Amino acid sequence: MALRRRASTWGPVAALVRQLPVASPGLTLVWALALSVTTVLPLSFALASGALVGGVTPTVRAGLGSAAGHRLILALVATASIFALQQAAPPVLDSLANMLGRRLTGSLRRRVMTAALRPPGIAHLEDPATLDLVSQAQGVGTAQFTPTQATAALSGMVASRLGGAAAAGLLATYRWWLAGLVLVVDLTIVQVQTWELRRSLAGLVLETETFRRAGYIRDLALTPPAAKEIRVFGLERWLVHRFGEEWTAAMKTVLASRDRRRWAIFLAIAAAGATDFLAYSLIGYAAVAHQITIGHLTVLIGAVQGSAILMQVNSNWLNMTYGAAAVPAVLELERTTAAMTMSGDRAADGLPHRSIRFDGVGFSYPGSSLPIYSELNLEIEAGRSLAIVGRNGAGKTTLVKLLARLYDPTSGRITVDDVPLTDLEPRSWQPRVAAIFQDFTRFALPVSDNVSFADVGQSPDVAALDRAAARAGAEAVVAELPHGWSSTLSRQFTDGTELSGGQWQRVALARAMAAVEAGAGVLILDEPTANLDVRAEAELYDRFLDLTRGLTTVLISHRFSTVRRADRIVVLEDGRVIEDGDHDSLMATGGRYAEMFRLQAARFEPAGTEAPAAGALEP
Repeated sequence: MALRRRASTWGPVAALVRQLPVASPGLTLVWALALSVTTVLPLSFALASGALVGGVTPTVRAGLGSAAGHRLILALVATASIFALQQAAPPVLDSLANMLGRRLTGSLRRRVMTAALRPPGIAHLEDPATLDLVSQAQGVGTAQFTPTQATAALSGMVASRLGGAAAAGLLATYRWWLAGLVLVVDLTIVQVQTWELRRSLAGLVLETETFRRAGYIRDLALTPPAAKEIRVFGLERWLVHRFGEEWTAAMKTVLASRDRRRWAIFLAIAAAGATDFLAYSLIGYAAVAHQITIGHLTVLIGAVQGSAILMQVNSNWLNMTYGAAAVPAVLELERTTAAMTMSGDRAADGLPHRSIRFDGVGFSYPGSSLPIYSELNLEIEAGRSLAIVGRNGAGKTTLVKLLARLYDPTSGRITVDDVPLTDLEPRSWQPRVAAIFQDFTRFALPVSDNVSFADVGQSPDVAALDRAAARAGAEAVVAELPHGWSSTLSRQFTDGTELSGGQWQRVALARAMAAVEAGAGVLILDEPTANLDVRAEAELYDRFLDLTRGLTTVLISHRFSTVRRADRIVVLEDGRVIEDGDHDSLMATGGRYAEMFRLQAARFEPAGTEAPAAGALEP
């Protein structure tokens, strides 16, 4: 709501101006000086040209060598010089404004990234209101009006408006009331057109979510991830049609706001025409009646023309109004995420030594009344491997998010060596937890960055990378790449390459090994095996268990046969632990684990063959 209120005021433009020196103090100063020079040039030219025209007749009478002739030469030089400056100044000013605008846009986008990354948790990135702010901070609508455009437009607007005001002041030396009338009419036109633009801007802000949806559909057509399925399923026409629907729905509000009070614009323009006609008539009559000189006539005609700039609401106004709207969104996003803190100030160095406990933990995702957990009790012993199994939707991945403190429980508590997790500083605890998720990120970056991101300005530690790759069995993958560790893992970039699903799994496992070397104490494997068959998945889990022996390790899977080597296995169902033990004891109990183990094993046996006995299944 706060952002929508600002859409109807000059607040966004004022906010943009305040951020310019923050982005680049020196460039802002140079731009302001260039703007000042550009602003005074039209008035200077009008006065100089008036002196030039007015000096012609006296010079003809007295001769070029007379005092009048000398004044004429000075006026000519001044007029020519100012004219030359007028031609050079706008390109220079535009260049400075664009440079400053790009600095501002870059600065604001870094601030958006910083604001989005500031909260230790991730709830804000799943909140539509926050995502609307992020979208607005990137630019209004799918046209993406940016602060760069706003700064360039502001530069032109300020120069023309101040020049117009100076011209009106010059006109006031002839008839103050005529200058006042011109100003009132011109500014009324500006106000009417500004109302229209503000209503349009309010409509754009109001429809941010719809524009986000339209932008998402557009990106489906323009980016690689969905390209295969779009063509296989023949979705080309559907995408174009759906984008048109979303775009039209978003623009209806904007277009409806523009249809109001159209008559006011035409009336104001008619009034401006009548005022200009009156001004030219009065000045022309005064010249014919010898009330003013021809030089004075030239100056006053220029003043009337210059003051007309005040009523222009052109693309500069549009770009300034819409582009500046991103700035309050950035500031509001910073305020919003700054308030999204998580408690805790204790260091997590070396933890856990004994265990991590979930005591009566309840949790529901923000905005949902459906509980994932109501009363979850679970102990994760330090230095041992724990497997968590269960059907899809049992809450396995949510447990990882709570463990990594991406969310806090809505009830109950999680403790690390009897210290509440909420007492630990989140940025200290999170590096202690390394997780390979089922949808782990495949960075379109060099393979070295996919395994271990080097500090800014530092070269990758190749020896450490080689050790991580060797432990994960990924050394052959790296060796086959055209540029080794420098190879970019995406065909979107020149000389980039793509890996198979199994190769990506090795890279992800190497990432976990690099995290261990960097100090992670809790390792989690959260079903990152969608591209592997049962045997390859079991081999990956076995290798992970061998590599992490003696570390606190959590394995998550819905395939029961892949985790039986874990020290301990718990079955999660309906948000609670229903069975707990090792593979042999759970099979002997004959409960849910044994039932699901045999059921899954039967799928890999020939028809008519009995499922193997407990412990007999080979993955």
